[in-house]
Parts: sequence; C-alpha cells; structure tokens
Amino acid sequence: MLSGGGLPPPAGLVEGSELDAIASEPLRRNGLNGLTAHGGKKVEDFCALIRQDRGLYGIWTVTLPPEVCAELDAIPDGIQVFGAALRRRFGEALSRACVAESAAVRRPIAPDWCFVVEPQATGRPHWHFVFRCKSRRGRSWLLGKGRLDRIIRNCMRVATGRDHRTAAAGNVQSIRSTPGRYLSSYLKKEASRNAARLLIANGYSENLIPRQWWGMSRSALALVESHRFELPSVLVGWLSRQWPGLVGIGALDARLWTPEAEGAPSMVVGSWRTIGEARRCVDHLVALMERTTPTGIQFGRT
Repeated sequence: MLSGGGLPPPAGLVEGSELDAIASEPLRRNGLNGLTAHGGKKVEDFCALIRQDRGLYGIWTVTLPPEVCAELDAIPDGIQVFGAALRRRFGEALSRACVAESAAVRRPIAPDWCFVVEPQATGRPHWHFVFRCKSRRGRSWLLGKGRLDRIIRNCMRVATGRDHRTAAAGNVQSIRSTPGRYLSSYLKKEASRNAARLLIANGYSENLIPRQWWGMSRSALALVESHRFELPSVLVGWLSRQWPGLVGIGALDARLWTPEAEGAPSMVVGSWRTIGEARRCVDHLVALMERTTPTGIQFGRT
C-alpha cells in the first residue's frame, strides 16, 4: 500500500494508494475517480470482521459547514489539508487512548478504524469513521464527543487559519447492528464512483476533491490481512471454470473486473453468499477428488 497525497500519512494510517485512486490521471490530481472498488472492498472486509464485536465500535461522522467548504474551496488542495489533519489527529488520539486503556484492563486494545469520504447531495463532503470506541461493554468511551469536537475545531483552524463553530459538525454514536450496514448504502451505490463529479456539478473546484476517499489504521489493515489465505490450486481451477454457474444458482456473488491500468489482467472478484455455500463447494471438490483418486485420507475442515 502506498500513501496518497502530498503530506506524510498520519501515524498508524494506511491510505488508499495513489495508483489505486486513479490510474489514468496525473498523480497530482489523484482522487478524481472517487471511491474505488478496491477501497470499498477493504472497508467492507474490515466491517465484516468486526461485526462480532457489536457494541465495541462507533461511527463518527464529520460534516463540513457551508462556510468552511467555501474557505477550503478557495485554498489550493484545501480539503486535503483539512482531511490529512483530521485523520492524523484522530488516529493519534485514538492510539493514545488505546494505550492507556490497555494498561487499565491489562490486555492490548488495538486502535482499529477505517474511514470513507461521502459527498452530500449538496456536494459538501463528510467523513464516516468506524472506530473502536470501547475496550469492552460497560467501559467508558475511548474518545467522547467533546474530545472529537475539539479535533474538528483544531483541524479547521489548521486548514483555514481561524476558528469556526463546530457544534453541529460532528456526530458520534455506538454501532448497535452490523457495522457494514452503516456504510454499505454508500459503498455500493454509483455515487461513490461519481463523487468527484458531484462536487464539481455543485460548483466546487478541485480544491474540494479529496485525494483519499478511504483509508484505515495499520492495525485494521493487519486484521484484514490476517484473515486472508491462499486457496488450493484445485479449488482455484474449479472456480475459474464454474463461477458463472455458481452465480446463476445464487451460491456466489461475483463479476469479471478489468483494472484501468494498461496491460493489467482481468480477474474474477466476488464472495460467497453464505459460509454454508462455501462449505458445500469444498465438500463437492473433496468428493470429486476421492472418486478420481481414492486415497483413504480423511479431510478435516473448520
């Protein structure tokens, strides 16, 4: 993963890379294609993994007031200056809070978080942060509304050089259902890919187009990567031939994807509808192998 933008990445932050953000534009104006499928998938994977920790994660939404948008729009890369400060200060504040909480509860608490940037119908962007808000049920919030509001106020001062009212700029709440539900409507809709065009259509300049439409902490990325594994070649070969049929019977959600970069290979991307469907296919392959080349080996699967 490469860090995007002209500023160093905030501590513990992994950004959507410049090459991922847009391949056909100069790197100085990456982000013009909005949220990429790659970025959306990373965020979805993270939200899927933390759904078992219901009640321990919150969502923080930061919405820029109209007057702040106007000021940032008049500053070269204004939104990038504000966004970089916001991610840095939030990431560092959560990291410090997790260190203190880890000492209090005597077990490590990882500062896991991700974010996406979404333009409203008016074109004004706002940030959605999904983050670890408690170490366990019954404990105090790692970062409360007062502290988060101060982060917004400080970042506005950094970007514009003056103070702004931030009472209505931030909203934070506990996630009481599946985390992905809070972001999925945006991640799956066409607006995520046309976000930059929406900003321009509402009269804003490229100064208000973020260079990163998504990102996550290093600990969150490590969590996602720890759940990746290499599929056996026999399963890959079988899937490469059978995936259209699996889609047809509703066992698999998949499509053929061709990256924009010249010469990049096409690939099939998708996911099983349920873990039961995945297990059925593995059981089917094991049965085929046993009939073809009986070995007497018993396969254990968890």
